[in-house]
Amino acid sequence: MKKARPNSVSVLPSHHSQFKDKPLLGSDGSPLVGVASGVAGRWTLRRVILAAGGLLFCYITLTTLFGAGPEHNRRAPSAIRPESDPYRDVPKDNRYGGQMEKPVPEIKFGNEVIDKDSVVKKDPWNAPEEVPADENELARATRARKNSPVTYPELLSANRRERDYAIALIVREADLALKSTEVYSVTNKKQTAPSNDIHDYLSLSKYYWPNPKSEDGLPYIRRDGHVNPEIETVKDYRLLRTMIREVHMMGMAYHFTGKKAYADKCAMRLKEWFLDEATYMNPNINFGSLQKGKKLGARTGVLDMFTIFRVFDALHYLKQEPSWPEDLIPQLQAWFTRYVKWLDSSVLAKVEREGNNNHGTYYDVQVIGLYLFLGRVDDARAVAQTAVTNRIDRQITAAGEQPEETERQTSWYYSVFNLQAMMTLARWGDDLGVDMWFHEGPQGQSIKKAIDYMLPYSLTGGEGWPHKNIKGFPMVDYLKCLQIAWNIYGDQKYLDAITHLEPLIQKEMDVGNLKTISTFMCDISTLLEAGKRGGQGLIWHWCLT
Repeated sequence: MKKARPNSVSVLPSHHSQFKDKPLLGSDGSPLVGVASGVAGRWTLRRVILAAGGLLFCYITLTTLFGAGPEHNRRAPSAIRPESDPYRDVPKDNRYGGQMEKPVPEIKFGNEVIDKDSVVKKDPWNAPEEVPADENELARATRARKNSPVTYPELLSANRRERDYAIALIVREADLALKSTEVYSVTNKKQTAPSNDIHDYLSLSKYYWPNPKSEDGLPYIRRDGHVNPEIETVKDYRLLRTMIREVHMMGMAYHFTGKKAYADKCAMRLKEWFLDEATYMNPNINFGSLQKGKKLGARTGVLDMFTIFRVFDALHYLKQEPSWPEDLIPQLQAWFTRYVKWLDSSVLAKVEREGNNNHGTYYDVQVIGLYLFLGRVDDARAVAQTAVTNRIDRQITAAGEQPEETERQTSWYYSVFNLQAMMTLARWGDDLGVDMWFHEGPQGQSIKKAIDYMLPYSLTGGEGWPHKNIKGFPMVDYLKCLQIAWNIYGDQKYLDAITHLEPLIQKEMDVGNLKTISTFMCDISTLLEAGKRGGQGLIWHWCLT
C-alpha cells in the first residue's frame, strides 16, 4: 500500500499543536460564525496562514517568470558574431536593442515636429561645441576623449581583432607565394624585344590594337580605355608585378611571424629576377609598352617598375633575418644604381618625367623610392620639393578637378589613380620635410580639394559625374584615399563617406567580386607617423598603390 503523504500540519513543530482542532476566533475572542464559519469549516487559523502563504509564493513566482520586470532589468538581445567570419565587426553598443545608436526622439520647435531623419548625425569624437578660446591642445583632446562612445577596453579589443585579421590576410598571401614554383624571369617569354636580347624587359602597350587599314595590322593604333588582351602573350610585366607583390607580402609576413621560409623565398626571388646569370633582367626598360611595328618602347613603359618601393619596404624587415645573405642588398643597390643612370639618360624616361598627368606623378613616386633605397636623401627631397609645383599646382584646378585625368575615357579610374600617387608623394614628403598635405597653390589647388571634388559622386555611385567614363565607378581605391584623408585632415565628411562606402565594398568582398583586403596596418601607421618628420611609413605604403 502506498504510504500516505503527511499533511502540512503534521510536519510543524510540536508547539503548534495548541491550534489543532480549535475554532477560528473573531476580534473579540468569540468563535466566527455565519458565513465565515461556514467558509472556514473545520479549517484552523494555522491552515489559513499556510494557504495564504502558498498563494503569495505562487503569485510572486509567476510574476517573476512571466510578468513585466523592472525597466532596468530588461536586456536587449546580444549581438552574435557570425561564425563564418570571426573577424567581422559587430555593434559596439547593444543598449538599444542591438542598434548602433540610440533612436533619435521627436524634436519639437514650438508646435512643429521636426522629422528625426533630417537631424544631422554628429560624430561624438568631433562634435562641434562651444570651445573656450584659450583651450590648449591637451584640453581639447581630453574633452574629445571623454565624449568618445568607445571605452578604452573596446578600443583595445577592436585594435587587436583588426590587427589579427590583417595579419591573417597577409599570411594567406605569403603562404600562396611560398608555394609557387614558377620561375619569375624576363627569360620566360617566347618572343624577344627588338634588341634580340632575352634579358631585356619587354611589355606590350595595353591600349594599342592592330590597324584595320593595313594587311599586317601595323602600325598599331590607340584605343584609349580598351585593353588589348594580346598584352598577356608577353609575361614580363605580369611576372615583374607578381614578384614585387609576393616579396612585399612575404616580407611583411616575416616581420609579423618570424618564419624563416618567407625570408629565404624572398632572397631567392630577388636573385632570380635581378642577379642570377641565367635569369637576370638588364637594368633598363627600353622596350616597355612597346607598340608593335616600332623599334623602341613607349614612355608609359617606364612606370612598369614604379611599385618597386614595396620591395625596398620589405627589405627593412627581411634584413633582420640572421641567415639573410649579407651581400644581397649591396648587389641590389648596384643593380638599381645602373637602373637610375638609365632613367637619367633615357629619352623615354625624360618624356615621362615631364608629363603633366599621372605619368609624371608616378615617375616621381618611382624615383623617390629608388633614391631613398640608394641613400640619396637630398636627391629624393629635391624631387619632393619640385612635385609641389609640378604635380599639385599644375595638375589640380582651383575646384579640385584633375583635367588631364578627366579627359580620359576612364576618367574616374584615372582621377583616383593620380590622386593615389599624389598622396603617396605627400607621405614621402613627411619623411623628407616637404609639406604636401596642406600645400595650396596660387589658385588654392590642393590634394584635399582633389579628394573633395570626387566626394559627392562617390556617394551616388558616380551619378552626375560630369565627364565621360566608359568603365564604371570602382570605389575600392577611392575608399583607401578617404581613409587616409580622414587620418590626415580629420574632416567629418570623410568619416561619413567611409561609413556609407565601407559596407558596400565589404559586400562585394563577401560575394567574391573583390579581393578581400585590410588597410588596418596602413591606417594605424598613418595616425602614428604621417605629418611627423622622419617617420618611416613602411607599412603605410601598402595602403594606396
